Amino acid sequence: MGVDLSPQNIKELMARFGQQLKEARTRDDLELMKRDWVSKEGFVKELFKGLRDVPAEEKPTVAALLNELRVAVEEGIESRERALRSEALQAQLSSEYLDVSLPEAATGLGSIHPISVVEDRITEVLRPFGFQSVMGPEIETSYYCFDSLNIPKHHPARDLQDTFYTETGHVLRTHSTSVQARILQHRAIFENCRLPVKVASYGRSYRNEKEDASHTAMFHQYELVWVEPGLTLAHLLGLITHILKELYGKRRKVRFTPRFYPYTEPSVGPQIDCSVCRGEGCPSCGGAGWVTIGGSGMIHPNVLREFKLDPEKVSGFAFGLGTSRLAGQLYNLPHLRAVYENDLRILKEIV
Repeated sequence: MGVDLSPQNIKELMARFGQQLKEARTRDDLELMKRDWVSKEGFVKELFKGLRDVPAEEKPTVAALLNELRVAVEEGIESRERALRSEALQAQLSSEYLDVSLPEAATGLGSIHPISVVEDRITEVLRPFGFQSVMGPEIETSYYCFDSLNIPKHHPARDLQDTFYTETGHVLRTHSTSVQARILQHRAIFENCRLPVKVASYGRSYRNEKEDASHTAMFHQYELVWVEPGLTLAHLLGLITHILKELYGKRRKVRFTPRFYPYTEPSVGPQIDCSVCRGEGCPSCGGAGWVTIGGSGMIHPNVLREFKLDPEKVSGFAFGLGTSRLAGQLYNLPHLRAVYENDLRILKEIV
């Protein structure tokens, strides 16, 4: 438009703006008005640019009218924005109205958590073998968590950066193997080392490590210890394979890799082919196609001696299966956090 700075034209522009403001019904309408009136190329800026061409004697009057127009435009748009926000809020509140005096809508029955499903299934598989289920404390002493299990004081697992310590010097157990130590001590003190020992325990464990697709600082384990004369590594491998085949089906692939644990010798790590990628490699399995689901091995002679058992006459094995990972693999969850996030959209689909 031509820059007409006559008082009559400025007043007409002000009237036109007021009419447009009344007709603005949405935020989009206001955005268009901002573009036309207060942007760098809008009417107000163009009018102020033309002020330099106004004769000196007329500038004070014209400038005052332009300032009046600018203030009216800015305040008008701002006021209309507030009004539209208020209207939108009222409409939302009206549409979301809830009568709290009415009976609640049925939310459906609850379901068993995936980890509990895995724990119950393993317990059922072990029932014919005569295992006793016991529970142990999650806040442990260093003796039960480390010393009694042949883990020396210089072992990295005992560092502050790897273990959660309390102010009293106790630790959040780093593995449920601490229950094994308590059971063997109880048998040594009160039951004259009565054999066999067949005990299973499960619950939470804690490690101060970086969380990723296959690790969390808190996780669940299923611990088992079996002690009596004549047990061999073959018994251990056979029992773990039996549990995993019963849990996942006969076609599930199982393998064992060498490991090192201070409380077992020899030590092995049971693995299953990744259910998420079918062995092709993905973040859930670290690209390997296989998922390590626990640690196991024959109980170290030093641990047997600690609890008054003669390793020349008695042998035993123990394993700790990560029920968090087992649950993730059972339900094809891409990362371990999904087991613990309690997202009902996921849990309703898998249990």
